[in-house]
Order: sequence, then structure tokens, then C-alpha cells
Amino acid sequence: MKIQTLVEIEKYKNPISYSDKIMLTGSCFSDEIGGVLRDYRFDAMVNPFGTMYNPASVCISLLRLGAAAKLCKMPLEISPFFTEKDIVKRPDGLYVTFFHHSSCGDYDAKNFLDKANEKLINDAEFFKNVSKIIITLGTSWVFKYIGGAAEQTITNTGMIVCNCHKLSAKCFRREFFSASQTEKMLHMIVKAFPDKEIIFTVSPIRHMADGAHGNQVSKSSLLLAIDNLIDEQQNCREGKKNASYFPSYEIMMDELRDYRWYAEDMVHPSAAAVKYIFEKFKESCISEDCYGRMYEELKKTKRENHRPLQQSK
Repeated sequence: MKIQTLVEIEKYKNPISYSDKIMLTGSCFSDEIGGVLRDYRFDAMVNPFGTMYNPASVCISLLRLGAAAKLCKMPLEISPFFTEKDIVKRPDGLYVTFFHHSSCGDYDAKNFLDKANEKLINDAEFFKNVSKIIITLGTSWVFKYIGGAAEQTITNTGMIVCNCHKLSAKCFRREFFSASQTEKMLHMIVKAFPDKEIIFTVSPIRHMADGAHGNQVSKSSLLLAIDNLIDEQQNCREGKKNASYFPSYEIMMDELRDYRWYAEDMVHPSAAAVKYIFEKFKESCISEDCYGRMYEELKKTKRENHRPLQQSK
């Protein structure tokens, strides 16, 4: 008797191995999967600018890393490095930019700027040798900065932000990013890094602020954009075919549709669900030659993370 609707997943043609340097970027699901890969001691960098959800922010962050590593150019010849004009002061006094998650901020503007650019240089050096990029897209909705925030030096109105940083809603305009706009961003990524293999996926985390229907429209637009990109690559006789897709969203929606697979908020996948999806990812995208080593490396990680209970005196 069948108790699940199983999602068919193709085997990845060039599976991940321990010789790969891996970059994961995008929604918090990238943080989850990146954390598991690190537990298995793969050489992985996860969200160097912090968590981001929309395709435009993901694209700009990758192009920034590539430009800093001299692998590509930034759009409109913008410098990849951050300046005083990029800094945003949040209401709580934290300094950051619209290209960073708040976890990257600092309460001193100069310290933030120095650390942000130093980290960019180090991350770009790692990115230069990355062979696999795993991109998790979260939403088709974007926020554009339209100005009006006090104490801000930013004059680039109309820019899509990674994070609104608790500034007034009056400073932003919310827009839906169409499938064609998303596809354009994804094209920029695969074109900029033809020697890097890119695995796209859509976050299984539902954005219920837009309602159930709004979430489905948003996710559907992302799925359509990815599908169009991959189809175009497959049908093109010229150029390297460096894009593929892993169905995280479909696994959550079909194989794990029961609420026991969700966290208490009934939106995020539970730890067990993340583990289940990673096992599917492992079967599809990681070389079987790694399985024995993964078992041993995970045991090392667990030993290092183990904290014995302190004996009472």
C-alpha cells in the first residue's frame, strides 16, 4: 500500500564530492542544508551576506563576489566594495547595508564597513575556487527603496533591497517579480559563472503573510523561471549547460504533506523534515563514493559538539 506520493528525482550528472568547494546562498533553507553539509565537513560557504529571499538580491550578491574575485563585472560598472554611501542605520542603532542581513551589522559604522569589505575579500577568494553553487529562492516579492528614511545617505532610489532593516514601510515599494524578471536574474548568474555548476531549488518554507494562494503564486513564478532557464539551456546547442534543479519544495508539499513534518509555526519544516530532504539531496546530488567518509566525518562532528553534563559537587 502506498502511503506517500513520491517525487521523482533525477541523478545529478556531476555529483558533489569532498574535492568540491561549495557555495550555498538564498533563503534560510540554504542555511539549514549548508549546516548539514558542514556537519559532514564538506568545504562549504553559506550565505556570506546573510539570509536573502528574492532572486534579485541573490543575483547581485553572487555578482558582487564574482567581481571582487575578478571573475565577472558588476552591473553598471558599480564597485563590488561597500562605501559610506551604502550604509544604513537601523532604528536600533545597528549599521548595515541593504545588501546584508541584520546579522552582519555592527553598532559602529566604521567597524561595520571595515569588516564588511574585509569579509568580502576573504569570501571572494573562496568563491574564486567554488565548483558548485546551490541557490535556494524563497519568494517572488521584492521591496524597492524609494527614499525618505532619516539619517540615510543612500541616494540610489529604486534599488531592490535584501532586507528592509525595520525602517518605515513608507521608505519602500513592494512589487511582484515576474517569472521573466526572475529568469533574467538567473540567466545573469549562469552566464557570469559558466565554469561553476549551479543547482537551483525553491524553499519549502511557505510565506503565509501573502495567504495560501499568494504563496502558491509566488512559488509558482520561481518554479516557472527556473524551468524556463533549464529548458533553454537544454535546447541550446552552444554554451555550457551548468544549471540543474533539485525539488525541495515538491518533496515538502507531496512526500511530507502531513503536519507532523512541520515546526510549531506550521510553516517551517521540522528538523526531521530537513533531515529527510537532505537524504533525498544526498541520493541525488552527492557521489556515493562519499557516503562512507560522510558517516565518519559526522561522528567526528558529534564528538566535538558533545558537552558532557557537569557533575554536581
